[in-house]
Amino acid sequence: MMTRGAILGAGLVFGACGAAFAQTSPFYNGGFEAPGVLNPTFPDGWHIPGNDPIARRRSVGDGLTPAFAPVGTPGALTPRTGEAVAVIGTRNFGGFEGLTTDTVNFCYCDQTCMTACPSPFPFFDPAFDYSGGDVVVTGWYMIPASAPVTGDVAGIKLEVKVNNQPVATKEDLSISGHTNGQWVEYSIIFTRDEIEQRYQCELNPNCGCGCVPASPLPNRVKITALRFAGDGTPTTGEIYWDDISYVQLPSGPACDSIDFNGDGLFPDNQDLQDFLDVFGGGACSTGTCGDLDFNNDGLFPDNLDLEAFFSVFGGGPCL
Repeated sequence: MMTRGAILGAGLVFGACGAAFAQTSPFYNGGFEAPGVLNPTFPDGWHIPGNDPIARRRSVGDGLTPAFAPVGTPGALTPRTGEAVAVIGTRNFGGFEGLTTDTVNFCYCDQTCMTACPSPFPFFDPAFDYSGGDVVVTGWYMIPASAPVTGDVAGIKLEVKVNNQPVATKEDLSISGHTNGQWVEYSIIFTRDEIEQRYQCELNPNCGCGCVPASPLPNRVKITALRFAGDGTPTTGEIYWDDISYVQLPSGPACDSIDFNGDGLFPDNQDLQDFLDVFGGGACSTGTCGDLDFNNDGLFPDNLDLEAFFSVFGGGPCL
């Protein structure tokens, strides 16, 4: 049986020896119902960078303000479901505040930390299948009218990782103001095409950093709920999250690389020009252009290939 002290000791050993890059599956504690075993002020399975109490777990009857009442209580702040939520506040001068799944699961055997789980220890980041489809993260947020989010913006950031290195990132920080205490649905979609384009770009020093590994393939997604503004920006308010979920859809149509002319530079205007030229029966400027069945549906040349190319070129999905 492993005590909490032994778990903390294992964390120190882990930091010295390096990470084992796996993940806990399926996505865990998106409703924040389970408190952290080692620190119950944080939701289990979520990391608060710097252990900053500005972001934390809240629950019905926890004695903090504003008070949370049971679901269904008229005129009161309540969780959307269950007994708990997560809150991200502010220190009133900008910067980053948030909570993330990028933390090690030392208790993956039973999530109680009462069993000595053998290494390698997984991460709480949900699993990602590079041969699968789009990543969809949904959740619900609530901002009281008495504590509006001002001066900064809030939302969710997704980072697809290989080993412990981000290789494709997307964020939507579009939340501000207040919801009058009502829960509002939120969704962010990271399409499989976007992920592949950004990963392939990072592999290529002519496009990205050229510093990410080609093998193994990306296998997990870091989910971060956050709010952000430049340091020194006056900020106010609190945003509450509940019922966050993660799903990877089945694989859909797979478009060809946006590097249509094969020159190693993408996306660039020459790829667009070459696709239009070849689509119209002209020549490829490099002599190494791909075929015109860009969306690989077996029909070419057709207008859907053209629409798919424009969609992917602009960062959208494969059509």
